[in-house]
Amino acid sequence: MGRSRRFCEASEVMSGFRAWRFACVGVVLVLSSFCDVGLGRVAGLRAAELAARLTARNRLTSDELHRHAAVLADDTFEGREAGKRGGRAAAGYLVDKLKSYGLNGAGSDGGYLQPFDRERQNVLAQLPGTDPELRKEVIVIGAHYDHVGYGNQRNSYGPYGYIHNGADDNASGVAAVLETARVLTELKVELKRTVVFAFWDGEEAGLYGSKHWLSRPTANLPDVRCFINLDMIGRLRDDVVEVFGSRTAHGLRKLLTEANRSERLVLDYKWELRDDSDHAPFFHAGIPVVMLHTGKHNDYHRPSDDVEKLNVDGILRISRLAMETVFQLADAPTVPKFRALSKQEAVSEAGRKGMDRPYAAPPGRLGLSWRDGDDGSAGILVSNVQYGSPAAKAGLRIGERITHFDGTKIDGDELFQKLVSRAAPNITLKVVDRAGAERDAAVELRGEPVIVGVSWAEDDAEPQMVVVKRIVPGSPAATAGVQVADRIYEVDGTPLADAEDFDRRLETMEDKISFTVDRAGITLHFDLRLDQ
Repeated sequence: MGRSRRFCEASEVMSGFRAWRFACVGVVLVLSSFCDVGLGRVAGLRAAELAARLTARNRLTSDELHRHAAVLADDTFEGREAGKRGGRAAAGYLVDKLKSYGLNGAGSDGGYLQPFDRERQNVLAQLPGTDPELRKEVIVIGAHYDHVGYGNQRNSYGPYGYIHNGADDNASGVAAVLETARVLTELKVELKRTVVFAFWDGEEAGLYGSKHWLSRPTANLPDVRCFINLDMIGRLRDDVVEVFGSRTAHGLRKLLTEANRSERLVLDYKWELRDDSDHAPFFHAGIPVVMLHTGKHNDYHRPSDDVEKLNVDGILRISRLAMETVFQLADAPTVPKFRALSKQEAVSEAGRKGMDRPYAAPPGRLGLSWRDGDDGSAGILVSNVQYGSPAAKAGLRIGERITHFDGTKIDGDELFQKLVSRAAPNITLKVVDRAGAERDAAVELRGEPVIVGVSWAEDDAEPQMVVVKRIVPGSPAATAGVQVADRIYEVDGTPLADAEDFDRRLETMEDKISFTVDRAGITLHFDLRLDQ
């Protein structure tokens, strides 16, 4: 990825670069493309449409989710091995449910099934879009319904020969897709794009069902805009959901964060994409993907993966997140195309670690360390003075106390830090030496006052966000609670168009400013007072 540097940290000595009046180092990751589609919020929704969405969200029920999972994970289905009696019986259950919902088939010849080798069969249904132009475009939400049957040395961690019910893997994901299909159909929710509900067979043997559909699609493949994959969503722990694929199209992370506003799940956005579930064939075909996953556990591919171990309330919350994601994708004015750079990023998590890694701290404006005095004396006690720093040039020494900063009495560490970061370059300190004598020390601080205190970077995958890379101690951003790795995507309640827009907003701010941020998928709001 190309990269150029732009320095705008007012607290550093600069030559040949533009100095802004606020502290905000930015490493600009050169955009390979730009997509200003505003996916995070669908503009122009009528009140009736918003009410329908809320009703749909509330109609998802943990009882129905548990019922589907319990049926599919029952011994009757013998572990739902693809091509075997239990797998065929599971397909029959899915078809019966989809028919009862009144959904149209989306399989071969307009039916619900798409048979392929060795008596395997995908199960497919669709909810037609309502927009005359956009209805030809397709959003696919799916889950594999097969499991490993009685288990063997190739697909089980043992013991072998016992029914592997696969309650989490993947009756949990199937239940969520079924319940989403039921609610959208029963409530007659009108979506602009067509939604296909896909239940893949043969995933455990090698992703055969999804691969077969992509080789013989029952929809026009160039019109498929995104695939949402729900695989093992039944063991939610500490509210954490792993999210894969958010970098496969510009703006997907913002969309998912917006979809998560009500549930407030902790979204662990992964960059790596492995060929271990049905999202992989879509990804390699150049189709944006999202996979939701609650992680592996000790019951994975063992007979002990049973329904009583599911976190059904967790499945419900993830189902609501998935449904809202469908809403946003299906009704957005445009959906971004596949982001080719994601194929380079998908090989490891190194890129994510680099993006979230904070910048190194710049040279301090004053150049000393301090602590509160041991004897309760006023001010702060100098514990170290950096060679050549403004403090050293002003003659400050270890063991001296600073009691006043430009006439303001110092009553603690927090106030002193704030004054150092926000003061004009030329200040006067009242200093008490170790003998008790007072003097005034004139100091020329490094750089300019820190007004906001945010250092940031652009991210090619999220052009409508900026990534916080450093927070200046004592700054308004630090006081408000903004943290490194937060993604700022609104300023004063208005979405950012791009990183340059963030620059412009900061240049025109007055005595206060507010940020809306994505912190691990949770939306937070911070009000920054610049005059305090």
